[in-house]
Amino acid sequence: MSGPFEGLRLIDLSGLAGAYGGRLFAALGAEVIKVEPPAGNPMRRMAPFVPGAGHPEASLWWAYLAMGTKSLVVDIESESDRARLGRLLAEADIVLDDHGPGVLDDRGLGYESIAASNPGVVWVSITPFGLSGPKRDWASSNLVAWAASGVLYAVGFDDQPPVVPGGPAQLGMHATALNAAVGAVLGLRGRRLIGRGQLVDLSLAEACLAISPETGLALFLDDRVHRARTGNRRTLSRPFGLYPCQDGYVSILVLMPRHWEAIAQWANEVCGNEAIIDPVFADMTVRGETMELVDSWVEELTMSMTLLEFFQEGQRRGIPITPVNTIETLRTDPHLAATGFWDTVELPTGGEVAIPGAPFRTNAQWWKLGRAPRLGEHTEELVATTDPAHGA
Repeated sequence: MSGPFEGLRLIDLSGLAGAYGGRLFAALGAEVIKVEPPAGNPMRRMAPFVPGAGHPEASLWWAYLAMGTKSLVVDIESESDRARLGRLLAEADIVLDDHGPGVLDDRGLGYESIAASNPGVVWVSITPFGLSGPKRDWASSNLVAWAASGVLYAVGFDDQPPVVPGGPAQLGMHATALNAAVGAVLGLRGRRLIGRGQLVDLSLAEACLAISPETGLALFLDDRVHRARTGNRRTLSRPFGLYPCQDGYVSILVLMPRHWEAIAQWANEVCGNEAIIDPVFADMTVRGETMELVDSWVEELTMSMTLLEFFQEGQRRGIPITPVNTIETLRTDPHLAATGFWDTVELPTGGEVAIPGAPFRTNAQWWKLGRAPRLGEHTEELVATTDPAHGA
């Protein structure tokens, strides 16, 4: 069945900060064209790579985030290539652009120039700090965005340096790319209502700040109270965070009175702990004031079992507990297998690999993705459609 974005053309001039957004549109039926320099999109050079494949089609980042798209090589310094790109942009419904302010304007390929001939275009600008303000020309990265948003300050252990959220997963970039997809959909909605496109202005730092309760909520900003890094456990109460089992970690969240009663009774039965069932510890504030003691009792319980044993029994007792999955346990998880979550896709290098499936389910089978394109794979095809003289 055709996807909801069938017939739409999206030109992706971005890198990692827009990639997941373009991938969503491609999976839902849009024609997504990734415009690459002659050396290829920087994602092609991001590890990890397909084992044993030593060429620019081997990046697993590219294989995943460019699925279902087309590749057009454009040399931005070439006048003829700029003209072809301009013609392509003049027919676009959506453009994802992560160039800095003015970079494309100086070449006649910015929003104002394209919108003059294509007033229906939805142009999503993704920049480090937005298109206006004193930081508009500052450079950035995933790490800089987290730092600028204040999130970096709040993650990690209080006696150690801050920790990047998600580490090499580049979560700030993906959060921004998801917002880019949302912004593009809103722009399309606006076009339908008022008959013209929209300029959507996205900031990496603001996208990270928007999803940060530690630094983003008005309550925290207004009271100016220092929020210390709390490691892998939250200070609100106990147990609340990650605890070790014999073969891994579990996440435990005990906030409701019934949850505490259940885990205290469990520790009493397994460990013979009489103190933990004292009614005084039913008060969440008391548990917060005696965190180290409560943690030692909970760890005695968790370390008495394997991860699977603790998880299953905890769920049976109605306590919010879940394993901290590794890649291996995710791939063998019976629930994900039963729901058909995993998919397979052909790699640009040949062969297939398992990948996460659609992030949502619909009655209509809209979600479809092919392999990522090889560098310049669709250049001839796309040049022919934008340059009538090419085929002469």
